[in-house]
Parts: sequence; structure tokens; C-alpha cells
Amino acid sequence: MSKSVSYCILIGWAVVVVVLSAVSPNVLSDNNAFLKNFINHEILNVLGVILAITIASAGQLHLTLNSIEEKHSAPNHFVKTRNGIRSASYGLVWLFFVELVIVVIKPLLCAEGWAQSIFNGASLMVVICSVLALVSIVQAVFAIKAT
Repeated sequence: MSKSVSYCILIGWAVVVVVLSAVSPNVLSDNNAFLKNFINHEILNVLGVILAITIASAGQLHLTLNSIEEKHSAPNHFVKTRNGIRSASYGLVWLFFVELVIVVIKPLLCAEGWAQSIFNGASLMVVICSVLALVSIVQAVFAIKAT
């Protein structure tokens, strides 16, 4: 998936969240039973699984790139790929931290309505970003050809 598609998905979701929060905040607020039970420690569990899988995949990808470089005597041939993997991995760690902050401050700042809708939408945005990072790393794994 290209960066353009990822950005379009994120911008599209942001627009949906803003419009729904303004027009019908009940859709994304805690009046939605699923979101009420999901945007808490449960969402942190989901992101933790995504983080663990992605970091393991990124580590394996890094080791595979090392072996390919050694086999073909081409040191530093995959600099751009490694930087992308590194930024996606650190990005996932930061997204987990952002989600932790959202889960902790949401009950303190949101009584009802549109504020809950914005926080729940932001939480789902973090999940979407995490899935997009996971997809990016998976695509990099499958792009490696047999040598």
C-alpha cells in the first residue's frame, strides 16, 4: 500500500470522525456499547498484540536483510528499507503510548456526547495507523525475493 493511500485512509477517517461528532455524536460516543467496552484496556491489548507481532516481524526482516547483504557482499544496500522498518517500529511504540494517554485521560475530560466521540474516534485512528504500519512491514517481508 502506498503512502498516498495510507494518508487518504487517515484523512478520510478524520473527516468521518469530525462529521459524526458534529452531526450524531452517539454513533462514536460511549452510548455505543461496543466502543464503551473497547476503548479502555481492551484496545491496549489489541495494540499490544499488533506491536508484538510487528516488532518480531521487523526484527526478522532486519536479520534477513543482513544475511542477504552478507551473501551478496553488498553492505548498506538496504539503507532505505531499514530506515522505513525502523520508523514504522518506533512509530508503533509511540502510537501505543498515545493510545495509553487517550485511555487514561478520556474519563477525566469527557462527560458525554461529542467529546467522547472525538476521543473514541482518535482511539480508532490510532488503531488504523497501527494496522497501516503492520501492513507496511508485512509488504516489506513479502517483497523479499528468494536468493
